[in-house]
Amino acid sequence: MPEELSSFALPDQAGRTWLVTGATSGIGRVTAVAAAKAGARVLAPVRNEAKGEDLARAIHGMGGEVILGHADLSDQATVQAYADGVDEPIDVLMNNGGTVTQRLQRNDAGHELMLATNFLGPFALTNLLASQLRGRVVVVGSGVHRAGRVDALDPDFRHRRWSIMAAYGQSKLADMLWARALQTRLDGIDVQLADPGWSATGLPRAAENKVVRTVADAASRTFGQSAEDGAKPLIAAAAADLPPLSMLGPDGPGGLTGNPAIHLPSPLARDDDAAEAVWQLGVRLTGTDL
Repeated sequence: MPEELSSFALPDQAGRTWLVTGATSGIGRVTAVAAAKAGARVLAPVRNEAKGEDLARAIHGMGGEVILGHADLSDQATVQAYADGVDEPIDVLMNNGGTVTQRLQRNDAGHELMLATNFLGPFALTNLLASQLRGRVVVVGSGVHRAGRVDALDPDFRHRRWSIMAAYGQSKLADMLWARALQTRLDGIDVQLADPGWSATGLPRAAENKVVRTVADAASRTFGQSAEDGAKPLIAAAAADLPPLSMLGPDGPGGLTGNPAIHLPSPLARDDDAAEAVWQLGVRLTGTDL
């Protein structure tokens, strides 16, 4: 039975800095706003300038502080440029940004887009900012990691059949294993995992096909939970008193909805050899290391 954390409330964050990726919408926006409301200075690398400005207006409107920058997690050059411009200590690095695609897509470097956005971008950003990390790194995973398989010989689906589940599951299992390897490389910093469950946010609506999008949207509203509830595991993972590498996710059926609680990742996600293999994959594909 996972540990109950439903009563967790974010304590005062005055004097602390949170860097939140994917902060312009959904659970990322809720997390960034909550951090700012608690007094944190929020750094938000954004891909869409208009959405970034909307976030800034919301945070400034309640008296909070947010600093916008540009980064597209699928584009290593922008990740490098953004990291080069960050010159302050970071108390919480919230690796939340991610994507789901409905067809095989690649970034400019030729990497499968979900792998590039959900794993390679956060991997590189964290490595590039490692010397400035002061407290905690949160990696946002998913229960889908249980169905995932990382193919280090063909991570970009050059020779195997692509499917949404295969690609998304690979990216999320890679995140879980990366977090494990990262913890062994960071001295004095906790790495935590968070699963938002099934939240009624933009990711379930990412389908390009209108019928699929309509069905996904309706299912999210019926069976999912709000972005506010989906963000609770992230916020608790960022600030609750937890053992390293705790995985927080909803305590309801299937881990889809409910209050934050500690869950056990899959046996593969807890395999040290697999974690090291994923780390080396990240090094090979991003050119960053610790």
